[in-house]
Formats: sequence, structure tokens, C-alpha cells
Amino acid sequence: MQRSEDNTLGGEQLAERALAARGLPIPLDEAKRRRWQDEFNAHQGMQYIGCRLDLADPRVVRVHLPEIQPHHLGGLGTDAVNGAVLAGFFDIALGVAGVLQFPGQRAGTVELSIKFMRPTLGSSVTAYAVALKRAENITFVESELYSGNRLCAIASGMVSRTGTESNRVDEGRDDCPG
Repeated sequence: MQRSEDNTLGGEQLAERALAARGLPIPLDEAKRRRWQDEFNAHQGMQYIGCRLDLADPRVVRVHLPEIQPHHLGGLGTDAVNGAVLAGFFDIALGVAGVLQFPGQRAGTVELSIKFMRPTLGSSVTAYAVALKRAENITFVESELYSGNRLCAIASGMVSRTGTESNRVDEGRDDCPG
């Protein structure tokens, strides 16, 4: 029965499942993930870009841009999304996947490697990201970016926490965005 269900899924959904199978669990319960997501989505930068963070899955970070706007374009002198925009999109997806492995602590992207596979020409963009491995101060992350149900780019990176407990974002909360 599982095989039949998989045959009805598109490539993007199958890829999301494959990422989830490799990813570490996000160490926040559903309510805390929703709160973190809502606070992150309220950031001015997220609103300007027009993307939305989705933490409904307990392993996969999803970042979705429902409508590509003119300020997102410029790649290759065409209607493709500009590579700098995609790099920022990956930084959001990978960064969140890694930061969530260090609840309540300051952390950020320290390495980001992107492979552009084809121009991103669809009307929307979605990135899926997971944390693959966590050590004491660093998390290894990976992401896939889709547009029009086509894989357009992949990225990997590392997210590091800044260090001591004195760098906690908010002593009273372990779930707020940094």
C-alpha cells in the first residue's frame, strides 16, 4: 500500500519525505514550533521578501514564497529568480533548521554552499531544509529548492551556536527566534 501512495506523490513531496527521513527532529513541541514560526514570520525582512516559514513538520523546515515578484528577478538577464535572492532564501531555510537545534541560544549560519541546477522560473519557490547532524556547537544542514515542482538548487551548510549560556536569547524562553 505504501508503494501505491508514493506513486501518487509528486517529485517535490517525495523529496520532502526523503529529507525528513534523514533529518534530526526539531527539539520543540508543536506549540513551541508554531510560536517560533509566527514570531519569525513577523520579522520585517520576512514580510519584505514575501516568504513564509512553516514548521508544521517535526523534522523539516519549509520556507515558501507563494508569488515571485519583480524585485526577486534578475537571474541570467531573464525572468529567473536572482541568485542572490535564492542565496538569502537558502540562508533562511538552512539557518532556521540549524538554529532550532540550539533552543534559546544564539546561533547563525557559518557556512553556506549552493549548487544552482537550473534557472528558477516558476511562479513560486519552496525550500525544504533539515538538520543532518548536531555536535556540541555546530549543526550540519542541507536544503533543496523547488519551483514549479522542479528541483532548481541544493544547498548545504553549517550553523554554529555562539558559545556560553550567557549568550542565551531570553533566559525565560527556550523557543523564541534569535
